[in-house]
Parts: sequence; C-alpha cells; structure tokens
Amino acid sequence: MPNFSEEENQSTEWKWSWNDDFLKWLCGYANMDGGILYVGVNDDGYVVGLKDSRTLLESLPNKINDKLGIVASIKIHHVDKQGVNIKYGNHIPVNISEKLANKYASGKINSVTIENCIETEIRKYKQTILRLEKENPIYFNQEGSLDYISISIERYPFAISCDGKYYKRSGSTLRELRGFELQSFLLERAGKTWDSVPIPGVSVEDLDKNALNAFRSKAVKSKRMGEQDVAVSDELLLRNLKLYDGNYLTRAAILLFHPDPEQYVTGAYLKIAFFAPAGTYGLNEDADIIYQDDIHGPLITQADRAVDILYSKYFKALISYEKLQRTETYMLPVGMIRELLLNPINHKQYEKGIPIQISVFEDHIELFNVRIWPESIPVDAALYQRHESLPYNPKVADVFYRAGEIESWGRGFLKVRLECEKVNAKLPELNRTGSGITVKAFACEQYANILNANKESDENRTVKEVSFLVASDGNYVTDNTGIPLVVETAREISEEEKEAMNKRQAVYKHILEICSEKLNEREKKQMISIIEYFGNHDEIDRATAEAICGKGTTTTVGYLNRLIEVGVLQKQKESVATIYRIVGL
Repeated sequence: MPNFSEEENQSTEWKWSWNDDFLKWLCGYANMDGGILYVGVNDDGYVVGLKDSRTLLESLPNKINDKLGIVASIKIHHVDKQGVNIKYGNHIPVNISEKLANKYASGKINSVTIENCIETEIRKYKQTILRLEKENPIYFNQEGSLDYISISIERYPFAISCDGKYYKRSGSTLRELRGFELQSFLLERAGKTWDSVPIPGVSVEDLDKNALNAFRSKAVKSKRMGEQDVAVSDELLLRNLKLYDGNYLTRAAILLFHPDPEQYVTGAYLKIAFFAPAGTYGLNEDADIIYQDDIHGPLITQADRAVDILYSKYFKALISYEKLQRTETYMLPVGMIRELLLNPINHKQYEKGIPIQISVFEDHIELFNVRIWPESIPVDAALYQRHESLPYNPKVADVFYRAGEIESWGRGFLKVRLECEKVNAKLPELNRTGSGITVKAFACEQYANILNANKESDENRTVKEVSFLVASDGNYVTDNTGIPLVVETAREISEEEKEAMNKRQAVYKHILEICSEKLNEREKKQMISIIEYFGNHDEIDRATAEAICGKGTTTTVGYLNRLIEVGVLQKQKESVATIYRIVGL
C-alpha cells in the first residue's frame, strides 16, 4: 500500500477500471510534472479491485510504449479486505465515508443487505445500488483479496503525443494543446523560445535604420556595449546580438527593429485610452473612453514613444503653490512608468496577437498584457524584492538589457518599489487571471491629495443665506424680548455663481504664475500678503494695502507700482482715492 504522505504533492488520478482513453492522462503527466494513475480505486480512494489484474499488468507496458513512446513504472498492489482506503488511510472524513457510493465500495451495503434493511431511508436507494453493482462491480481475486495497479509517469524533457495529439495536465483537468499553446509547448520542449524562431523572406535591408541607430546610442550610453561593438554593419550587429538563426532573421529581430512588425506578428503594438471619471456622464463607473492612441512600430522605440504621449496628453500635471512657489505634480514618476511599460513589452505572449492595453484614469493607471506568469515568481509584496529572472522572450529581453532599458536578476519591480518610495505611492497591485496579467498603479500621495482637494472644492460650494423667520399669518416670529428670530440656510450655488468662482480661481492662479515668474525671491516675500489678498478681492486701495503689509505709504505704493509693472494690477482713479484693480476684471 503506497504512503500518501510522501506522494500527496504529486499529480494523482483514481480510476475504478482501466480504459484506453486514460492514455491521454498519462500523456498529460509526461508533458507536465509527472504523476500517478491508480486503477482499481474509486475517486475517494477506496480499493474496488480489478477484473483481470495480471492480464492488465502484462499488457499495459506495451500499450503505453506503443501509443506514447515512453516507459512507465507499473506495479500491482493487494489489500486483503474490502473497505481499505489508500487515499485517507485510517482517517477518512465522515462526509467521504457516508457517501452511498463509498458505503457500497467499502462493503457496508449491497443489494442483499439493503433488501434486508428495515430502515426505509436506506431501502429507497435500492435501485442506485443495483445500478452500481451492474456498472461498477467489486472484483476479488482468487485469494479473496482485491488488486489495484499504480502507473507512475515521470516528466519527459521532450514532447509526448497520444495518437498524434498533445495533452497537458493542469490541476485536476486534462487539456489538449492546440494552436499557439501547442506551438509554444513544442518550442519549449525542443529547447527553443518563441522569439528565436527564424522568419524567411525578411532581410536586414527591410529593418528600420533609425531603430537600429537608436539601439546603438542607448547601448553605448548604458555602457553595456562599447563604441567599437556598435560601429559595425547592421548585419554583424544583429549576428552579435544572436538575432540570426543561420541566414534567417529571428522573430525577435523583426519585433525589435522592423518598421512594421505587425506584418509578421499580429498585435505587436500598444493601445492607450483615457477613461472618463465616474459620474461624468451620469454613470457611477469609469466606462467611457474620452480619447485613445495606438503606438506602432519597432519594439525598441515603443516605450519611449508611449512615455512621451502619456506625459504630453494623458497625464495632467496638477499645479499647487507653496506661497508663490509653483509646483507641478504628475500622477506617477517617469521612471516608474517606464518600468511598468518595459515589463509587458519584454514578457508578453506575442503569439496570442493581443496588444498591450494601457488604461488611464484620473487617479490610477492599469496595464494589461497576455502572458504566462512563472509559478516561481510571487504576485504579492515579495514581488518587489529581488527574485529570479525568467524572461518569456529572452532574445528580446537581452537586447533591451544591452540598451540599458531593463535590469537583469529580476530587479525590475524592485526599481518600481524604489520609485514608489520616492513619491510616497502605494505599491502597484498585480492581478493574475487565466488570460494574462493586469498591473494597477495608483497616484502618488501629493497628486491624490491635490485631486481630492479640487473635487471637494467643487462639491462643497454652497452659499449661506440668513432670513427672518415668518409665521403663517405673515408676521415675524420673535423671542421673548420681541427680537425677530432669524434662520440660516445653505443652498448650492447657481451655475452663474459657479462660473464666477471658477473665473476668480483662474485669475488668482494666473496672478500667482506671473508673480512666481517675474518677481525675485525678495519681492515675493515682501508682497506676499498683498498678493494673497487678491484671492478673494478684485481691487485694493492704498490704505488697505498699507494695513495688510504693515508698511508706510512710500513703500506700499512702490509694491503696488511693481505689481502694475509685471501686469498684475492696473490703476484706476476714483473721486476720493486711487484704486488698484486686477488686470482683466
């Protein structure tokens, strides 16, 4: 009887009796991590015996070798009584032992015992038991014991087929490999990668010279290649980069340097879209695309072009002021975005034909790509530590490494973590699905704070109004001293009022920008109190300005005239005093 404490980590399958269709399962074991198939045992581990175990034991080795071309370890086992469970041993869970099929398999119940049973609750299952005895009989050998067979399959380093088809065992399911998945599997078992496959009909003259020269510049700048290494012909450069297979360029060469790699690899581009904030169109979800772009061309230039368009069109810099110091804050730093872009560009399953998708929202960004995530690499916080490097497209990754675009030794997400720490941003979340990987990166703390403050300012714009409390007879309601009572109410501002407030905010921001640019540091400190006054006022007179800045007439007038010089104020004569008014109001 096998020791399952040692085998429980292997793939196992339990079959009541042998069927030649189970050769597919053995094929799936050989193509994955190996496994054991038990015959003569039901799904829950009860030994049910075999009709002719000796004949099966003699025929299976030849059958497996003829159909699969592999050698299996086949053993026969015996148990001396019914009811033995080789899966759970003596610790069978109650929910397992109480199943009707298991009561039958263990000999606790059969058509004879159920007929003599006085419990109607048991007797109603008579037809089920009769069907089990007919379809799945219990077999005892001549000695009165029960036999079962174990078929152990090792993982094979080359691809194994069954009747010309290839199968893969994944968890408890068996799947036939087809299409791109089969192609990738056969390449992997042949010791090749998808990006190393040669492509006929493409020459070095068909490649983009600008892309090749861009690589040369990057490689020298990164100091991972010397001037003498890149000062060679395009063909020799590509051969030195191992981008040739004999006289043919590889897929990696075409992806990296062809002006239109999509002629040969469908979906070899980036899609970028900006989604409207929730509620923009009356919905509570970020559902509507406002604008979008596609980034085509050589892979070696796609990341640069994507970063350029993200920061020029998609990422809006939020402006804040510390006194008169203007600060522009982007959602995320450039270094972090580059790392998040370069990861899918290097590891994507290009054979699936689906482009990398970059979804930009007002407070986060999501990057999706179709890829196989290695089981040995974590998807939790441990991802942001140094881990092993397992590039899906090693030839593509090697070129990006030599260009100084990516690191080796699995340090890409470590760099992302360091960038997050610089701007106090939450670590991106990685979600692994059946189709691929989605990375969700959140706005840095300062950006999120400014964004939320702006939202709160828009949402909380109300006007307080005070009025006398009037009774139903039309008279004022008074207190016990005869003074009318007042009531204070708040109402949402009208569209006209909101427009005026927005205009004032825009004007004040313009004032801050002018002063930040045209005043020196000494002047900014001297005039800050006057400048801040215009956050809520359109004009100022000399006396008010003197009171605000605490200076005499000559100094205060000098400050006001300086603000006239830089284009903030204009002088207007009134009947009594001179008024200094904001330009444009």
